Amino acid sequence: MAKAASLLALDSARAYQRYETGENRPDAHVVERIIHVSGGAITLVDLHQQRLSWLRVNRPDLTENLLEAAE
Repeated sequence: MAKAASLLALDSARAYQRYETGENRPDAHVVERIIHVSGGAITLVDLHQQRLSWLRVNRPDLTENLLEAAE
């Protein structure tokens, strides 16, 4: 984790871990670094899906509203 955080020029491994789990969403410049460092193996869609997965588990109140709005 520390190596990935360093590659992405993040302040801490914990910041990277929060992005990896979907707890936090990265800013656009971090997203670009993630895509570049992973050689495109991680995409914007992957990051979005990870965030939604985290929200469904940890903040179901938010995801219920999102699903209702989409209908």
